[in-house]
Amino acid sequence: MDVNRFFEEAANPLSKWDEWKAQNAAKSTPELYQAGLDFFMRFNRLESYEELYQVQLEAQRRGTVDPLSRYVVQEMIRKAVSHRINVDGVSGSHAKAIKSGVVKFMQLCGFEDFTAKLPRGTNKANSNGGSDIITPQQLRTVLDVADDLMKRALVLTLKDSGLRLGDVLSLDIGDVAGAVDSKQDFFYLNRLTQKTGDRAQTVLGPESLKALRAWVRYRRDRGESLSSDTPLFITYRLKSGPKAKVEHDANMAIRSEFRISSNAATNVVSRIFSKAGFSTVTAHGLRKTHSTYLGVGEDRLSEPMIARLEGKVIQDSREPYKVYSEDDLVEAYARNYHQIQVYSTESNTVKQLITKNEELRKSVEPMQEKIDELEGLRKQMDEMQKALEIISKRDTERRIWEKKKEA
Repeated sequence: MDVNRFFEEAANPLSKWDEWKAQNAAKSTPELYQAGLDFFMRFNRLESYEELYQVQLEAQRRGTVDPLSRYVVQEMIRKAVSHRINVDGVSGSHAKAIKSGVVKFMQLCGFEDFTAKLPRGTNKANSNGGSDIITPQQLRTVLDVADDLMKRALVLTLKDSGLRLGDVLSLDIGDVAGAVDSKQDFFYLNRLTQKTGDRAQTVLGPESLKALRAWVRYRRDRGESLSSDTPLFITYRLKSGPKAKVEHDANMAIRSEFRISSNAATNVVSRIFSKAGFSTVTAHGLRKTHSTYLGVGEDRLSEPMIARLEGKVIQDSREPYKVYSEDDLVEAYARNYHQIQVYSTESNTVKQLITKNEELRKSVEPMQEKIDELEGLRKQMDEMQKALEIISKRDTERRIWEKKKEA
């Protein structure tokens, strides 16, 4: 009995690929992956799936000696995707089907751990990596299209805190309870960041606090039982009925024990920005807005202070480990908050004018003291001048009298 045919059939990459496509024929995914895989094959001048399979086998063999050789197929994927976006002008989402198709093919061939990561910013042509920045004025347009309370609260919390998305999503009700149940304008948060473990001593401003209060009040009104460890930002679950806005859908049921995932939140924020016409901005763009605009103006914050707010360590700074007190950070942040403020209210303008007037008054007080001192000296000099004039007059009269007496 020839048993080799069983092993040959199991190792046939084409049969595994065709089998998977047949099982998922009702979906659009196989068609997209097939198109991506076909482009990958043409771009790298591979004549058959068997040849691609052998390339990966060789990459694993050489990888035992040269670690970089292990990732030769991943590099082939990166070049193909980059060409598809920057040369062919295809959208990033379609170009990424190349990566997905090749990864799926490799996994079906038995390379279960095979994966490929694309550089940040691969979703747009001629990208320099990362998100574009957005101005506070542009952010007003974004908030106008944010169609529920949680989305507004999430965007404004990202903008005011400067924290990464993952750190904001990790917040619980108890973390902001002190601000939600009070009327304070600024709220201090001291947290360890998830990505690096560095300490972030950040501050939430009036706009994010107002949005968070509205969001938490809405959840309480719906009858949710909110404890200190209840996730602040959550995912929604539908009982029945069409998907609709949270505020108006009577059939929407929120299960507060489910924290919204990073991927889901990323998609939520990206859709809001795209709908507002800022498709190249992501959640990370709000972190850039925070650091950029707090660093400008007369009351700008220093780079180390902004880094402390955002939970970053500046390696080349002379003061990377400087300790800032809660009062130092809140006071500096509050003075320059107008730089990242989206909605400028009359009361805030009045407060700024009052604060400016008070600063001017304090700066004038020492000058006024000097003026009063000079005025006192001037009066003393006038009195001395008068005394000298009297003495001179009497001296003149005395000399005249002495001359008359001699005559």
